[in-house]
Amino acid sequence: MKKFGLSLLVLAGFGFVPSLKAQADQFNVDQMPAGAEVTVPGAAKTIVSLSSPVKVGSTDLPQTISIVPVGADNGPSGSPVSLSIFDSRYGKTQRVQVSPGSPFLYSFKGLSTITVQSAPNRNTKTKGALKNLVRLKIESDKPLTLAR
Repeated sequence: MKKFGLSLLVLAGFGFVPSLKAQADQFNVDQMPAGAEVTVPGAAKTIVSLSSPVKVGSTDLPQTISIVPVGADNGPSGSPVSLSIFDSRYGKTQRVQVSPGSPFLYSFKGLSTITVQSAPNRNTKTKGALKNLVRLKIESDKPLTLAR
């Protein structure tokens, strides 16, 4: 797995990546190349699209993350989202429904990694539209490791 982050932060600090500098408190996982890994500070909000899975790793004990759906403009989303969360430590998948305005809290059991991805939606008419319009906002009070 490639490490991704230090050069990105250095480039953003010198203004080579103006879109990242303007939104220093948000990190968009879609800007990472496939196979990349980065650790974001605890104060950062992470934006994740529903189109591909993302691995989220804890860096401290105890650690809890908040997951909430947001719209394309990072404002509130109008639709709940079904997610599957695979915990590599236990080898189990948990399916959850995450609603706008009501964050889902996930507490890591030790230092571990989970994979978060969109679960199949029963309403096939909105499935494709949701993946394009809705994103997930992931937050923690401690640094998180993210990988694509």
